[in-house]
Amino acid sequence: MSLSENVTVYSIEVSSGAWKQLSHLPLETYRRVRNELDAVAARLANLGPHPLALLKTVCLLTSLSLVVGEYVVVYDMEPERKRVTLREVARRLPQER
Repeated sequence: MSLSENVTVYSIEVSSGAWKQLSHLPLETYRRVRNELDAVAARLANLGPHPLALLKTVCLLTSLSLVVGEYVVVYDMEPERKRVTLREVARRLPQER
């Protein structure tokens, strides 16, 4: 069995609204967002079928977020469709110090 037969590949899609938001980001921030989403997809692929089967029974769509620099990245995870969809990229509120 080859490695590719063992790994489930997740696609990364971008909503039209998120594309507009990405177009306003500095290039380095865009790259960091893309790298973070690639890492999310890779982690999901490495989980294997058993944890994902449990997740599928709990919900069909899960919305999550992560922080990249000054931005919050909101994405949906769909294990059934093996898809991560970027929904929104927004500037974070300033942190009180």
